[in-house]
Amino acid sequence: MGPLHGVPITIKDSLETQGLKTTCSYEPLANYIPKKDATVVAKLKAAGAIILGKTNTPKLTVDFQTNSPLFGRTNNPWNLDYTPGGSTGGGAAAIAARLSPLEIGSDLGGSLRVPAHFCGICALKPTEHRVSTFGHIPELPGNPQTIKHLQNVGPLAHCIDDLLLCLSIIEGVDIQQSWVREFTEIIDPIKSLTSLRFAWIKGIGDIPSCSETNHALESLGLCLTDLGCHVENTSPSNLDCSQAWEIYQTILSYEFRDFSQQDKYPGYKMALEKRQIFIDKIEQFFDNFDVWLIPVVPIPAFPHCPSGSDIEIEGEKYPYLRAIGAYTILFNLTGHPVVVLPLQLSSQGLPIGVQLVGKRGADMTLLNIAKKLSEIIKIAF
Repeated sequence: MGPLHGVPITIKDSLETQGLKTTCSYEPLANYIPKKDATVVAKLKAAGAIILGKTNTPKLTVDFQTNSPLFGRTNNPWNLDYTPGGSTGGGAAAIAARLSPLEIGSDLGGSLRVPAHFCGICALKPTEHRVSTFGHIPELPGNPQTIKHLQNVGPLAHCIDDLLLCLSIIEGVDIQQSWVREFTEIIDPIKSLTSLRFAWIKGIGDIPSCSETNHALESLGLCLTDLGCHVENTSPSNLDCSQAWEIYQTILSYEFRDFSQQDKYPGYKMALEKRQIFIDKIEQFFDNFDVWLIPVVPIPAFPHCPSGSDIEIEGEKYPYLRAIGAYTILFNLTGHPVVVLPLQLSSQGLPIGVQLVGKRGADMTLLNIAKKLSEIIKIAF
């Protein structure tokens, strides 16, 4: 028997499933039935998992809300008038509503982490190239896979143990994607959080987090301090998030083109070189810290609204994509692993989560730290 023998799971409708309709909420794919599984789907089936069904996504996964032209709108189980986020909104809602114990989704700019935060569940965005993205749409069926960076496939679940198990199944090389590789990770047992060094910050860049989000992060920092942990309110110096956003957009624009031609574009090469500077800066930061704690989104879930509408934070309005992805997109750019943990509820009864960012390749270590931290959060919050 495999480690998931007989366990029902759900799959985001952007991942190909053999013999089972895969639409990515895109009208021309309304009746598309793949002849082959995405790599992660094949690995989960081989481990014994049973696909319960596919979960809703916005059209071609391009939104932080989940409103499908084929299947309609997904609501947040905590309040049906609110969005569950996107683009793995259907999967996050299914986990939160106890319709599924495990979901496999994807994350190009926060599409795993934003829904996990809005729906009060756990998620993992793995280190870039640790998990294959082969068989993922929006690269349309039959076309070359051109997105080599920024995109990740990972799990959502109710607890960290399920994320640990799932990662152990879906990670590893894929002959269909030469850039996916094995990560050798030395994992020392974490007996106590007091042996760890935590950095935390209310937010990064020029988009502020709301007062309730600030209070949640401050409370977590104080809790860890009271436990005797080394805790600092800090972040990497001279971290220009506006520049990071520009580099992200540049890489994305090139990688949606023909990948065989990308090396011929000097702008693409320059963007990757600039990206490496951000990677190095954050890696150096982790020479002094084990975990970096950051809000997921500046606010809890918001009411359903037209895509692209300004987002209100403490009475001020901010651009839709920049506001929702303010604290997530940086780690798609740099490829660092991120775990989302539910932290507490807002005054309106909506979940507030926290991002745990770790060193590249230290996914299992980060998950084990998250497991210890989740035990503390259950007691303290």
